[in-house]
Amino acid sequence: MDENIAQKLRNVQTTAIYLFFLPFEPNELTKRYGFIKFDENIDDTTARLSQYIGLSLNTNATTVVKFMQKGWLLPKPDLIISITGGAKNFDMSTRLRKIFQSGLVSAAITTNAWLITAGTNAGVVKEVGEALNKYRYKNRKNDVDVPCIGIGNWGYTTENEQLDCQSTTFSIDVSTTKEIPPSMRHHLNKITHSTRMGNDDQYAVGHYTVKEKQEKRCDLEPNHTHFLLFDDGQPNADTILPLRAEIEKYCRNRSIDTATDGAIESLIPIVMVLVEGGLSSIRTICEALDSNTPVVVIKESGRVADLIAELHTYYTESTNGNDNVYPTRLQTCSAKSGSKETKINKILTKAQATITGLHEVIDNLCQVLHERKQLVTIFKFDSNRHHGNLEDAILESLFNATKFSDDHIERNRRTAELKLAIAWHKFNYTQKYLLTDTKISKWKEDDLHRTLVDTLHRGHVDFVELLIEFGTSLEKLTNGDLKQLHATTLTNNRLPHKGKEKMLYDNTNKNNNFLLLDDNMSLGKGAPQELFLWALFLNRLKLATYLCSKTWNSLVASLFGALIYRRAASLELDVDIKQ
Repeated sequence: MDENIAQKLRNVQTTAIYLFFLPFEPNELTKRYGFIKFDENIDDTTARLSQYIGLSLNTNATTVVKFMQKGWLLPKPDLIISITGGAKNFDMSTRLRKIFQSGLVSAAITTNAWLITAGTNAGVVKEVGEALNKYRYKNRKNDVDVPCIGIGNWGYTTENEQLDCQSTTFSIDVSTTKEIPPSMRHHLNKITHSTRMGNDDQYAVGHYTVKEKQEKRCDLEPNHTHFLLFDDGQPNADTILPLRAEIEKYCRNRSIDTATDGAIESLIPIVMVLVEGGLSSIRTICEALDSNTPVVVIKESGRVADLIAELHTYYTESTNGNDNVYPTRLQTCSAKSGSKETKINKILTKAQATITGLHEVIDNLCQVLHERKQLVTIFKFDSNRHHGNLEDAILESLFNATKFSDDHIERNRRTAELKLAIAWHKFNYTQKYLLTDTKISKWKEDDLHRTLVDTLHRGHVDFVELLIEFGTSLEKLTNGDLKQLHATTLTNNRLPHKGKEKMLYDNTNKNNNFLLLDDNMSLGKGAPQELFLWALFLNRLKLATYLCSKTWNSLVASLFGALIYRRAASLELDVDIKQ
């Protein structure tokens, strides 16, 4: 474990210096990065560590995202879920809390998502942290963690001095770092060898313990995996909101180095989830809707969430085509009782009692809700619409965003919607609305090809059958596709293997001819058997059974599969798994 931490720290340090600090003198290099151990038992070597970095509030958002990808080596997500809302303690019913927590984690796991929050140990962010903690406890044998990134204010963080580095020198060898041009390596070596990393051991692991709460400050939530803490010299949590919005915007680029504004195919879907909330939440929601980010509002969670849910219901149910009532103020209305202005003012007057400063944002809120109401999805846990499934509400909001998007390329909207349907395994929806006899002609062969690879990766047999039914061919998959499947598929449930069986499966072996194959060459007639073996060793029985039926000799293939399973059973110690 220690060497793993050291390697991560070397990577963080190299990337941080290269991206943020190369033009500066060595003594100006930040000392604020490393690992945090939240466990109060400082001798516990098994406690999970979080990574953090402290930066100036003026740091460019694009550079921050590059650091997240290259320094922290965060895997590219298929979805970004941004959570906003109540920053302090608030009341949420036990049932709603359970539904929110389980639905959020389920959506994140299903879609390979990043979670982004304010990182504070209070309010809705604390609920997110507890949800992640419950998931980790129930899945201790599953070595999969949901990236949860807290974007907060350094000065607002309680006892941030614990995160300041203090003593140990930690030098790195930059000569082997391909990212850094040779012309810069001499200067960079000078910097890194004079950098002093703060820690209480050689791996820069700092212990973070807050014994007393501080007024107008908040401690970090311990279940987050990463923290970006921005310093502007002020202990004000709201100062980082514009930068957070920019970071979330650039996180959507799958490849930050090559993506350009307007490159629709590179964008990752994003959704914002609102729970309760105050004045800053309204500003955040307005910015999100202005940029066509869909929003899921948790009704009955309180304050801003309930206000937006009520206003949204009013605007949605209005049938008057000339309904332009959105700019309004909290004032006595001279219109007739029952008019639109009066109804809206009643809603806002009621909300003013619990939302301080509401008058500052009323006009903008009402206008954006009126114009972008299609992007707002209201989740009520006891409604028939979503049957208590928060993940269904998130999926609906993402579908709505693809229809409402200003993107002029219809192809990219269809592809994004299909990818989401596959991630959530919404087969009936796909069969009814996306892949139909009337719409199949609009699909490009390459899009369906990529979709087939994604479907195999997720193991959805029904989707594989549907795609093949509409002309997508296993035989046209390439060696590169097969390598991708071997490299990216989670391996927790692989069959146990050793000796010859291990060599047969272990395609990452440097001496294996598998790596030397031309990535662009199609698998041809051997595709079903190659994919059958891949599914077999990953213990995906349903998918392996289906692929077995597509091999040139399914009888031999099934006997071969049975032999592999028998040998795997002989290696397995767990009685239930053996059976």
